[in-house]
Amino acid sequence: MGDRFQLGVGVGHWVLENSEDAALIQKHFEILTPENCMKPQGIQPAEGAWAFEATDRFMEFVREHDLKAVGHCLVWAKDDRTDPWMMEEDGVPVSKETLLGRIQTHVDTVVGRYADAVTMWDVVNEAVSDGDGETLLRDSVYSRTTGMDFMVTAFQAARAQDPDALLIYNDYNGHKPEKRKKLLAFLQQLKERGAPVDAYGMQGHFELGDDSLAQLRETFDALRVLGLKVVVSELDIDVVTRGRWWADGGRHRPFLTNYDPYATGLYDELQRQLSWEYVALFHLFVEYSDIIERVSFWNLHDGHSWLNSFPWKRTNHPLLFDRERQPKPCFHAVQSFLRSGDRPPRPHRAMPRGDANSKKAHEQLLEKAKQGTIDVYFQGDSITRRWGATDYPELLAHWNTHFHGWNAANFAWGGDATWNILWRMQHGELEGVAPKVVVLQAGTNNLPWNGSANETAIDEVCHGLEAIMATFRRQTPEAIILLTGLFPRTQNLALAPAINEINERISKLSDGERIRYININAQIGDEDGRLLPGMSSDGLHLEAPAYDIWAAALKPHLTEILGPPTPEDQAPPATGNPAAASQE
Repeated sequence: MGDRFQLGVGVGHWVLENSEDAALIQKHFEILTPENCMKPQGIQPAEGAWAFEATDRFMEFVREHDLKAVGHCLVWAKDDRTDPWMMEEDGVPVSKETLLGRIQTHVDTVVGRYADAVTMWDVVNEAVSDGDGETLLRDSVYSRTTGMDFMVTAFQAARAQDPDALLIYNDYNGHKPEKRKKLLAFLQQLKERGAPVDAYGMQGHFELGDDSLAQLRETFDALRVLGLKVVVSELDIDVVTRGRWWADGGRHRPFLTNYDPYATGLYDELQRQLSWEYVALFHLFVEYSDIIERVSFWNLHDGHSWLNSFPWKRTNHPLLFDRERQPKPCFHAVQSFLRSGDRPPRPHRAMPRGDANSKKAHEQLLEKAKQGTIDVYFQGDSITRRWGATDYPELLAHWNTHFHGWNAANFAWGGDATWNILWRMQHGELEGVAPKVVVLQAGTNNLPWNGSANETAIDEVCHGLEAIMATFRRQTPEAIILLTGLFPRTQNLALAPAINEINERISKLSDGERIRYININAQIGDEDGRLLPGMSSDGLHLEAPAYDIWAAALKPHLTEILGPPTPEDQAPPATGNPAAASQE
């Protein structure tokens, strides 16, 4: 990357033996990290028994093609990543003197062998505690036996063997506030104890939508104050986000074990979001290029990514190249930004409503999300909201007739465009909610009240629905989405072509299983896009006969997924328009 930072990739040694992979590496990267072969368990599986073959081949590739290498890693400070021989001595726990001697020998041997090809060393990996409290060090044989001395020994030995190399402490989640506090204190102490640490290696395993930019900025600022460089050592963006694997005591794991939503690829909205988030990260890296020495991706292309199997097996798409080694939209977006500074348009943005009544409605829905049991989650605008709202008692009675026993709750709000719905969902209305079914009908308010809709408005609706569904799939991955097409609008017949085009496009989002498309327009409207008599009183909002038809289309899916309705219903109480409630 010229005078900004080096661009690298971490790969298994076996990747270099594939001619197509080797060509891709040579074309796009300048510094390589061995994924596993140089780790302590791989390179010295028994004391004094060295397994250099794979790492030798790796470094020979680096030398032959005039590349650089990262030495990864000399000490991995975790018991489950440490061989028993390192932890024991004559059948008892290893002594401090022996352990430090073994670390010295390991570092001297490995660094001495490869210093000519390696320009940066991950000297110590993952030593900072993840837990709550003030404990800085992860519990391991190293910290239990030596405190911080094992790291001082490792860094000093590496410096002695390779005086010109960049020496790195490497870890994950150091940008998150709780761990950042520990990381900074740890690095300060490490320097004070005489460890020649030059840089923090930020692994950079992000998740789509995690919005870490502000936290990264604060972390980089603090590291600059400490006089440390930064390397982004293991960059990727998980699109089948893994946070729910550890949430709620692991109760989602039985579902997630078989959850593979993007087996056939990413739909366009996720491609746009992935591109935007990669460019946002690189924009930040360029801004801090005075301290960032390297940005390395972790694995070469989507098919190689460790995120296809961690923490469960699924088809992931976290990198710049696809499984056929072809550049993805995110590659072109990053390349364009680095060459010219051009940034892609932000994907469908979440924006709140500013009026007081909508703010009250949001607060009301936040409380609703905390109540009862929600197995069916309705989302949309006023057409959906009126069905099951306390200020429309006849339609609420109609709702109860059709959905009682399925724990259905209505979270729609009148007047919302897709970006308003997206904001509400991302700001608490899905917090702690785990529906089995989502019913989504939205986009009416993105279209003009009078006249036709241009392609920009049509794209906006389609992208908005994709963004909303992407949010559901991230935050409520168990849920099956029942996506209902936009309804006819007698109020503005000029929108009929746009509504037809939108419905044609969003129908293609259906896979027939996790996303199911429902279109009842032929039953409630005519060929010209007019709502049939009795279906609406204002040409826009539905009345009970139309809701009957919609319910009839939904109920077979609800029965298939949830079983027949039960006599008891544990859904939260219905809500309504706060303004209407205040006038009673």
